[in-house]
Amino acid sequence: MVKLHNLRGIEISKFKAISSGEKTFEELFGKGGFSEWVEQHQRFIQNHIYEPVSFLWHEGDKETWGRGKNVLIYAVKDEVTPTDVKPYELIEFPGGLFLVGTGDETEGGDLNQTIDCMMSWIKQSDVFDYGDFPKSGMCNMPNPDGAFDQALGVSQQQVYLPLKYKEK
Repeated sequence: MVKLHNLRGIEISKFKAISSGEKTFEELFGKGGFSEWVEQHQRFIQNHIYEPVSFLWHEGDKETWGRGKNVLIYAVKDEVTPTDVKPYELIEFPGGLFLVGTGDETEGGDLNQTIDCMMSWIKQSDVFDYGDFPKSGMCNMPNPDGAFDQALGVSQQQVYLPLKYKEK
């Protein structure tokens, strides 16, 4: 087994989430978009200590990343109902095993280098292959506009690549 080389392997349990459905970045983050709706309905969002409770992934092939449709989800409290989240939907995120790395979103080379390192780790692994969901992997921002990122002048993005056990 190849050591983790400053990456980490995690297991995410399944959880209940509100899903944006497939949207463009403008529909997710623009005026009147999904993120604005979430900000106005924080009472439904699951509290956390330090890790984000949201994940973003791209739907489609790698060639359309950044231009195509994306899905943004937020973990919600157990008592949240489908009626509470209309016009969006509740889903059960299936959880799974993920390889996690962190790069600077504002410096494309750094983020690409992080992902290349992660892909190399998976290819060299005796235990894991690249997983099935989400196909593109997913990401989140651990400190959006936080003091740590501001002090260093970075925008940390955590990248989660899905893993599955190698078939024997």
